Amino acid sequence: MNPAQDGNDLVLSLDYAVQFKAELVLRNAVKKHRAEGGRIIIMNPHNGDVIAMAQQPTFDLNKFSEQKDPSVFMNSNVSSVYECDSVFKSFTMVSGLDAGVIESDDTFVDTGSVNISGYEIKNSEEKVYGEQTMTGIIENSINTGVIFVEKKLGNAKFLEYVEKFGFGEKTGINLPAELNGNISNLKTNRDIEYYTASFGQGITVTPIQLATAYSVIANGGSLYQPRIVKAVVDSSNQKREIKPAVIEKVISQNAANQVSLMLEKNVTNGHGKTAGVPGYRLAGKTGTAQIADKEKGGYVEDATTGSFAGFGPVDNPEFVILVVIDDPKDVKWAESTAGPVFGEMAKFMLEH
Repeated sequence: MNPAQDGNDLVLSLDYAVQFKAELVLRNAVKKHRAEGGRIIIMNPHNGDVIAMAQQPTFDLNKFSEQKDPSVFMNSNVSSVYECDSVFKSFTMVSGLDAGVIESDDTFVDTGSVNISGYEIKNSEEKVYGEQTMTGIIENSINTGVIFVEKKLGNAKFLEYVEKFGFGEKTGINLPAELNGNISNLKTNRDIEYYTASFGQGITVTPIQLATAYSVIANGGSLYQPRIVKAVVDSSNQKREIKPAVIEKVISQNAANQVSLMLEKNVTNGHGKTAGVPGYRLAGKTGTAQIADKEKGGYVEDATTGSFAGFGPVDNPEFVILVVIDDPKDVKWAESTAGPVFGEMAKFMLEH
């Protein structure tokens, strides 16, 4: 009979202090807003390292066998999908800048709606903004504005960028049960699908895809494979490093810089004010998404998922943070749920 051998030790990318804080802040936010749940991912945009990853609801490791709901054992940051809504506008805008079809000070006139194939697409709360720059589109989160950018790009080019950012494919993070997300409706080449996708509706993403894609903007254009295991140490104490892996160059540094300044203005002047930290330059975008009704089709009435995705400091980003709050009961908009959580975590990161 062979004697037992020790297994491998894993060296993780997680920072214990940041992980502890993320768990605490997320739990408090979910409780405050009486939400169904929530998620946080914090990454180093320069190498793909996951610094913290938390979810609610979760379980007590000391009482594993007492848990009644098996769904909490699933890591919803990699094994769940959702329509992320307006946080996706950053990718449409930066794609247009990278392709050279728009400049940040270009203008368009918002009439409040766009008609296509018998459908009318409106801005949130049916607002009309009139003449706006591309920066104003991000600050005011104008649906018709990103449709304007998508039309400038064209459907084929828009899809090319969506795929280059990693949507529709697994990120390859070394965690079980990762999902692809779903962008299959863009393969139909129906204009309506592209218009809604330009502001994050009608396509689904995983939180890890979204955080990884925001890292592309933060680091100046490179898509890294997210990493949670940095090294493996075997029973003979031999250490095997897992090196950071660049998948591809997605956008130029110039395009990344331009949209970063737009996202910074969103934090200082727009819907992202609740995510700000006095004295520091932060960039980010809110998204308040309707929740799809999987049984009846369409969307669940009065149910939303709030997201805030961003990074900082703007001039030399050290972290990317994604916050998702599922179906809060007291407030509807992400700027009131996910935004403050981002701000609290960003303040901790900057001080830490």
